[in-house]
Amino acid sequence: MKYVEFYKLQNDGSQKVIATCHLNQDGQVECEGDPIFADNLMKEGIKDYSTPGKPTLSFKDGLKFLEQLKFNFTSGYLNASEVMEK
Repeated sequence: MKYVEFYKLQNDGSQKVIATCHLNQDGQVECEGDPIFADNLMKEGIKDYSTPGKPTLSFKDGLKFLEQLKFNFTSGYLNASEVMEK
């Protein structure tokens, strides 16, 4: 199963996984973890930085959505991992 983890910077300088998004058997994305974060991802989507004009991607875009998360979450406060596989 392909998945991406989101890491949030803690006050002590460590990073904590706050959510995980993975592909379900239908090829769509599902997220678990912080419910507010997951809800916002589902409602707002993310930008596709690999396409001119940066269209919005949603959970139904599956693997492409997972691959673009690392480009949308690259701050010192909140980061997304590369796509990993279990």
